[in-house]
Amino acid sequence: MAHDNVAQTRTMQPLDPDPSRSYTLPGWAYTDPAIFEREREGIFFKSWHYAGALENLAKAGDYVTAQILDQSVFVIRGKDGKLRGFYNVCQHRAHELLAGRGSAKVITCPYHAWSYHADGKLRTARGSENVDGFDKNAFCLKPVKVEEFAGKFVFYNLELDAPSLNEQAGDLAEELRTEVVAYDELRFAYERGGPIRCNWKVAIDNYLECYHCGPAHPAFADLVDMKSYRTGISGIWSSQKGKLGRPNNNAYPVAATDAEQEALFWWLWPTTTFNVLPGSPGMSVFNFLPEAPDRCVTVGERFYLPGRNAPNDEARVEYGRNVLGPEDTALCESVQRGLGSEGYGQGRFIADLNGSEITEHAVHHFHRLVAEALAL
Repeated sequence: MAHDNVAQTRTMQPLDPDPSRSYTLPGWAYTDPAIFEREREGIFFKSWHYAGALENLAKAGDYVTAQILDQSVFVIRGKDGKLRGFYNVCQHRAHELLAGRGSAKVITCPYHAWSYHADGKLRTARGSENVDGFDKNAFCLKPVKVEEFAGKFVFYNLELDAPSLNEQAGDLAEELRTEVVAYDELRFAYERGGPIRCNWKVAIDNYLECYHCGPAHPAFADLVDMKSYRTGISGIWSSQKGKLGRPNNNAYPVAATDAEQEALFWWLWPTTTFNVLPGSPGMSVFNFLPEAPDRCVTVGERFYLPGRNAPNDEARVEYGRNVLGPEDTALCESVQRGLGSEGYGQGRFIADLNGSEITEHAVHHFHRLVAEALAL
């Protein structure tokens, strides 16, 4: 059957500044490969992305690697104590230099053993002494911009002239420091993540509202007092916060005496989230990283208080891994399938500017940032 609706599928009702009057992004903004390519330069290559925990870069030579789309980078601590970031590619024949995280006195390419100092300068190139006119200064590693954030995290940006993350989101850093229980004592514990068969924006949309929590996450809606749930937006980030509802929830047990009695969620443009659930002190940093128009991957790190294992910690971890996570994955993958339907165009936001649990005004905030970045 032929369909003569190309013009129709590319129309777009405006994203009104008032979320109560605004349409959502259209379905094609989540499925069109051309939009995904525009996001590459318009969003991902000029925004701040999470690189890793600052404590994993404590000593000279310590490094972490990270990736956004096909661009691999690493951040390393120099002998002078400075953090620097570089594209993770040898200047000889383009082999990747480092993997994972660890420590290296010298950055040595596994392919032909060209080596680099932690400041990016070429150290040795075997056989280059026999190459006429070989200039070591012409083969330094290409830098990326790096910043420490909130005293605990490291971010990078491929755009060297990008505005400072701390200038853009310093108020978020202050909230993390003041609202997360035992924040300064939290230490890196482990990494985890996995794939989701949906556009990265679908995963962010789902993260940014709890309108779906009652129907789709009954255990979470029972855990958190939904009447206390509030959403706020500020600059390039937003927050969702709710107080503990019923202690000793069977699916996610929390005692009334546990130190953390709130659910706290922060999103930072474009892909980073900070997450705290009621129970023992701890937090996670999760990123929803794009891979293809219909595929993204979560990459996250968990932080705990050293030596503090509450009796219910294991049950809570299992709930997140085996219940809450799969519920969200199934929702996102169903939405992705629906966005490709010829029966869908654009939706409307449900907005409560007082920030109750049913509001979607943080999703609206996200959509407007996307539309601005892509000139939609």
